[in-house]
Amino acid sequence: MPAGVPGDLPYQMRKVSCMDAANRVVLLTGAQVIDPSQGIDQIVDIAIENGKIRSLENLPANAEVIDLAGCYLSPGWVDIHVHIYGTLGFADPDSIGVYQGVTSYVEAGGPGIGTLDEFLALLGGRTVTSLYAGPYLRPLGILSLNFIEGDVRTISNVPVADWLDFKKAHPGLLRYLKVGAFSGYGLGPTKLAKGLAEILGLPLYAHIGEHQLQPGNESAYEIYKVSEPGDIVTHIYHGNECGILDREGKVLPVVRQAKDRGVLFDVGFGGYNFSWRVAEKAYAQDFVPDIISSDLQQFNVAGPAYSLANVATCFLKLGLSLQQVIERVTINPARALAMTDIAGTLKPGMPADITVFRVESGEFALSDTVSHTRAYDRRIVPTITFKNGQRIDCDLERCQDERNWLLQIAEDHEPEGVARLTAEQQGFLDALAVKLATISWDVTSVESFDYAKALELQDAFHQVRAAQRIALRPALTAVFDSFLDSPFSIQIGLFLMRLDRSFALERLRRVSGARRLVA
Repeated sequence: MPAGVPGDLPYQMRKVSCMDAANRVVLLTGAQVIDPSQGIDQIVDIAIENGKIRSLENLPANAEVIDLAGCYLSPGWVDIHVHIYGTLGFADPDSIGVYQGVTSYVEAGGPGIGTLDEFLALLGGRTVTSLYAGPYLRPLGILSLNFIEGDVRTISNVPVADWLDFKKAHPGLLRYLKVGAFSGYGLGPTKLAKGLAEILGLPLYAHIGEHQLQPGNESAYEIYKVSEPGDIVTHIYHGNECGILDREGKVLPVVRQAKDRGVLFDVGFGGYNFSWRVAEKAYAQDFVPDIISSDLQQFNVAGPAYSLANVATCFLKLGLSLQQVIERVTINPARALAMTDIAGTLKPGMPADITVFRVESGEFALSDTVSHTRAYDRRIVPTITFKNGQRIDCDLERCQDERNWLLQIAEDHEPEGVARLTAEQQGFLDALAVKLATISWDVTSVESFDYAKALELQDAFHQVRAAQRIALRPALTAVFDSFLDSPFSIQIGLFLMRLDRSFALERLRRVSGARRLVA
């Protein structure tokens, strides 16, 4: 296990190595500062006080000085496309955040309106990295099952009033509305998502990748026509069907027209959605991304994505300057998500969100998502993150521990979390076992998935929770602590679908102290 990643503590309880910046002035000196928002690219000092960037005037004599000679320094990186919640998430979300130089990130579609309350209960305020949501049109959020992701029937419901009420109750949390590749249903799903985004006053964030299991058709290109200035298209360099290039390798006119109109284009590297062939052909035609994002999701932290820094390095190799790359992970995403008051710049008065990094020389191989590599002699390596003035030393290996990204059911033992269950939680689990005994289900497989059953299991959980009058977070953690060694956060209906029914009922009864026959 990587050093500094205690395996016996939930991620929210792990200590961050930081300075107490509450009443101290810290002077960062000697670094080459790149702040595209202010046109800065030179060695200049940056001062921190009370968790914010402060003016260099009238610095106290006792200011703490940190010498960063030989390093670069930029506003804290903003990754608008990660997965820390749901079927693609991590047990230690900060492992792909502040420990990789990222000070703000957006969960890209893990929750939908039917699970945003669960998302908040499990993760709200529990990451050092500033966490925002880009919820999915589907109420359950992303399912990560390609054969059903494109099934329009899974949209099931679009409760406009619930969406508006949630956004009002949680100002600033929602940063875009995500829609996927619902091919085969004409323009309806895209228009539906665009209409809802307009009602909510959010950008539309359109996923155009991964048509390898659901063949694309002409309707896939309508996203470029429906999108308006400020909307965002992601996975622009994927090599699957319905990409941005025609059969001769030319950027499609409809794509170029959208970009000229002010539609923003995002990388979204991911596990299937970056092709060197496509990127190089597009770059040769001056088609470059507005935003660089990682789409980190479970397995791809072990390659080929690895980190936002690695994805950014790919664009150095492609031909962007370092200043252009930093612009696309700082002020550009901040502007796109209406966050320039809290991120993307080192102006005095702003939160002291800062990324310190090196550009190392050597021999490196940069892989795309179809196993094509490019050799390169440089790479971007974050070394220190400052989040609201707190110092966190970066650790790029932290995320790669299998227990962080591979959700495994503890079938042969009871997790340590069982010992932490309260009497209230045990009572809830007992009642939940009674309720679930009235429902039959089969374990989800890669070939089949019963969406209606997942909704039924989710409803059963919430019915029992309401009857037991237990808060959402302790109810959710009671279930997860009964089956998982690592604290993953996933939609409860989808999680229950992963469990063998007999095993689930037996485990719930045992950990709750109940003694009943398995139904």
